[in-house]
Amino acid sequence: MSMFNKVIASIGIGSATVDTKVKRAYIQQGEMLEGVVEVKGGNTDQRIESIDLKLMTMYGHEGGDRLSPAVVEVHQLNEPFTISKGEKKHIPFSFKVPLHTPITMIHPETQKNVPPIWIETGVDIKNAVDPKDRDYVSVDPSTVHENIVDAIKVIGFKFKQMESQNTPAWVKTSRPFVQQYEFTPSFGKYSRKLDELEVYILQGDHKTTVYFEIDKRSKGSMAVLKEKFNLDEHRGSVTLDNQEILLKRSRVSDTFEEIIDEVL
Repeated sequence: MSMFNKVIASIGIGSATVDTKVKRAYIQQGEMLEGVVEVKGGNTDQRIESIDLKLMTMYGHEGGDRLSPAVVEVHQLNEPFTISKGEKKHIPFSFKVPLHTPITMIHPETQKNVPPIWIETGVDIKNAVDPKDRDYVSVDPSTVHENIVDAIKVIGFKFKQMESQNTPAWVKTSRPFVQQYEFTPSFGKYSRKLDELEVYILQGDHKTTVYFEIDKRSKGSMAVLKEKFNLDEHRGSVTLDNQEILLKRSRVSDTFEEIIDEVL
């Protein structure tokens, strides 16, 4: 290798490139994400120390417009190897999409996923600028997740909106972000008694904890004061067995109904 080629490789000119291709751009929480990483050698032989696939997202902060990136999962792809000048390598990959991966929805104006979820491919090349590749994917809810949302709708609520935000202090998880689902009463006995129901669904392998915030509708002369100091809000959580959620959705509806009735 000439000294000139060593220099240009070390500053990233003519160095290796990466291109990650996923088998399916639509995945479900808990599924296997499969694909292949194509590595193409540059103008000189280079040592590839590692290739990392990071499943990434963005989340917001309550009361502001600031967005922060977050790593959902990291998958190391390979052992160190050398990529020759102009050589192409295809490295297949497969890893499980975590159950806490945020669900994506299409923004009606931009037609882009909210929140964004993408695979960031980073290549550690000795003495070179790391080449990177970014590939966006859409994430659908797990069946457990879907059944919980449907169980809430059955008792008279309509889905309003969803957003990924920094984790509230009262939601017990080590992750920096959670997804918040907002529902408003649309029919039935809650239509004049509640303003809003917010839930956070934290699914595990066998059990799922749902954190909730019930916003009662304030009346009378104290209504403004109650709303100002959040005196009309009630917070709590309930842990459910995943098999029961899958097989007995009506019991999940009954559980939420009992919780809300106690608050009212």
